[in-house]
Amino acid sequence: MAAPHFNVFVSGVTSSVEDWQKAMNAPKTELPKLNEEQREVARKMGISEEEYARGVLVGQYGEKTQLERGRTLGKRIEEILEGLGDPYRLEALIREGVKFRWVARIDTPRESRSVAIPMDLADDIIDSGVVQDLERLRVIILEALGRKDLLGSLQ
Repeated sequence: MAAPHFNVFVSGVTSSVEDWQKAMNAPKTELPKLNEEQREVARKMGISEEEYARGVLVGQYGEKTQLERGRTLGKRIEEILEGLGDPYRLEALIREGVKFRWVARIDTPRESRSVAIPMDLADDIIDSGVVQDLERLRVIILEALGRKDLLGSLQ
């Protein structure tokens, strides 16, 4: 399979416990440099700049993790689209954390379509990739793209 050519965007990032632990144990040399606005916020909150920087680092770790997860999910989507032929291409994958979903932006022969993928299904695919979950993803994508003809006897 060719290298992925889609973009991954993340909004509403939630960091994990592991992200917090990693940031709290990070050496001071790895902490991000705060800008003037961030230093002012830390002062107003009554916390040290180091403590605030660790919070920023948590967010950076969480975003990096979600971008990696998005790339993994995107590769699975591309595998499904390969079966449809060249006119179908994953353009972007957007994590909408507040809405608990990923949205795949797919170019079709006629138009671009947005396909919502529930976060729980995406997590299952990323974490284990069992056949049943991949098939659920395939059905969601084919239905959203108007390609129910390829579902066969599943429906």
